[in-house]
Amino acid sequence: MTRPELRSRRRPTAVVAALTASVLLLAACGGGDSAASDEAEGNPNDPRNSPLAQLFGSGTSSADQRAQQLEIEQQVAQCMRDEGFEYEPVDYQAQMGDMNAEWEMQLSDPEGFGEKYGYGVVRGYEMQGDMGATTFEDPNQDYLNSLTPEENEAYYETLYGGSFFGTSEDGEMEEYVPPPLEEQGCQGRAMLAVYGENSPMTNTDMQTRMNELFEDMESDPDVARAIDDWASCMREQDASYDWERPEDAINEFYNRLSELQFGPMTESEDGDGVVVAGTAMDGGMGGMPEVDEADLEELREDELRTWRHDWDCQQEVDLAGVRRDAEQRLVDELLAEFPELQGS
Repeated sequence: MTRPELRSRRRPTAVVAALTASVLLLAACGGGDSAASDEAEGNPNDPRNSPLAQLFGSGTSSADQRAQQLEIEQQVAQCMRDEGFEYEPVDYQAQMGDMNAEWEMQLSDPEGFGEKYGYGVVRGYEMQGDMGATTFEDPNQDYLNSLTPEENEAYYETLYGGSFFGTSEDGEMEEYVPPPLEEQGCQGRAMLAVYGENSPMTNTDMQTRMNELFEDMESDPDVARAIDDWASCMREQDASYDWERPEDAINEFYNRLSELQFGPMTESEDGDGVVVAGTAMDGGMGGMPEVDEADLEELREDELRTWRHDWDCQQEVDLAGVRRDAEQRLVDELLAEFPELQGS
């Protein structure tokens, strides 16, 4: 979970963001059970069968992935102690609770999950309530609270490195360019020690090239044609479906849920952002406003209906298979340019 203090410092490149959303979460959430990966083989709808996921080691067992993450945390703790700070290793998977089972279902049986929960938008809202608005609990928080503002700043700089953003002549923030991991504090050095230098998780040259290839894949003619066919199929299902990409449909349901909680989004007076108008931030789940049950039920029905049409159209145009083929071409190029990945 991103701390507020870090949001102004750390911003991933486009490919890192995309991979975090699709591939890296397989490891972070323990979705790489080897037996389940064997069952997934040959099924393009299972994200563990993605060529990029395979390159990132999604076949590794969840126990091994957790052990690897804990090893990183142990190394971070030792590094921080060496620098004069206290740090207790964080077991992120242990804090996931029931969400691990939900995530595993999405991976192992995406159609079954979709038939039950659609895109998972309403389900996610309900899980927050069921779990008592579960939030990330940092075992280091009490120690952080004991530090002065200056010590707090030094702590985060030691943990993650300094600020990586520059400012252009016109005062605008420059594009984020990730520095080498050895310059990213104890966290970066620990990742480098555990993953090694020849891993897409750590090598910035690989990440830069992956970013370029990923953008090429998104504009791949076969992928673009399949997405256009998907959009046409969706309009045949319902003329009100005017989305250009499957992601647009998902986002619409998240936006609708947000409006039910907080009211409509309106442009700020200076036109450079948005503000939320409507529901006050009180009551409900952990101080978040609750959604009226009738409105939530209507959203659920719409979500399930739309997901069904979406899934059928994606199967009709074989969108997962087309994307998988394009992704394999991306991986082949990466392996040709970085043969050291063969042994990663």
